Amino acid sequence: MEFLLITLPLVILCLGLILFREKSLDEERVNSLVLGSNAGLKDSPRRTKSKAGLIAKFYAMIRDKNAESSKKITKLLLSAGVRGENAVEVFRVSRFFAAIFLGGFTWLILTFAEQFEVTQPLKTLIILVAGIGGFYLPMILMINNAQKRRDDIRAGLPDMLDLMVICVQGGLSLEPALARVSSEIRHSYKILSEELTTLNVELSYLGDRFQAYQNLQNRVELPEIKSLVSMMYQSEKLGTPLGVAFNTLASETRKERMSLAEKKAGALSSKLTVPMILFFVPAMFVVIMGPPILQLVSL
Repeated sequence: MEFLLITLPLVILCLGLILFREKSLDEERVNSLVLGSNAGLKDSPRRTKSKAGLIAKFYAMIRDKNAESSKKITKLLLSAGVRGENAVEVFRVSRFFAAIFLGGFTWLILTFAEQFEVTQPLKTLIILVAGIGGFYLPMILMINNAQKRRDDIRAGLPDMLDLMVICVQGGLSLEPALARVSSEIRHSYKILSEELTTLNVELSYLGDRFQAYQNLQNRVELPEIKSLVSMMYQSEKLGTPLGVAFNTLASETRKERMSLAEKKAGALSSKLTVPMILFFVPAMFVVIMGPPILQLVSL
């Protein structure tokens, strides 16, 4: 009963927001409905126009916020490798149902488990926290998946560039070189191979090649990919040899990866200070001072 009292207003609110979003009107339609035939109305034209302007501004604000939120979610899903026509709607529905599921599961545990004896305010607070955690759980999973994909792509980028140099210097153009490299690194770097295959398909079928490069940059938010996209586009536009450009970018990428490894190695000593104080020093103190203390006690 308590769970229904908590979740029923949330369900009604979310359903109302979904219906409001799907039935939202744009600004011209609102103006046409409000400023249409006003023969039977008692309001003055100035008052009617002011109401129409306020309603139009409200709908425009809601529409802009929905569009901005949809763009952010679409960008996150692309970075996480989730693609589809209704990916944003499915993601929003999954957040809603995850909140309901975790809230209901927590309510069942607190209600029927005998070892959990808590007061009603604390039970309500725990259920609300579980529901909020379930609402943000899909977002956290997508962010984590996007970070893993970026790490995998960053790890395989130097090897991919070396293979691209070999293919381009061997006489292949960009599209056959991408197809060959993606097939070669499929078992080692699966995610990078998928991105190269998608880029190759878009270069073949899209009319604007710059849009294909821009789509790759949107899917993979890495500085190295941004440099790769700029290099490939400028090479095609200015006629720079692709082999030289790929070779230069590969050497720079390896230098950046080496500097990052050196930076992590330099910070390792400072990170190990606290674990050594907490775990190693007490153990060493026991080993060194234990025998003398035992001899003194035995005397």
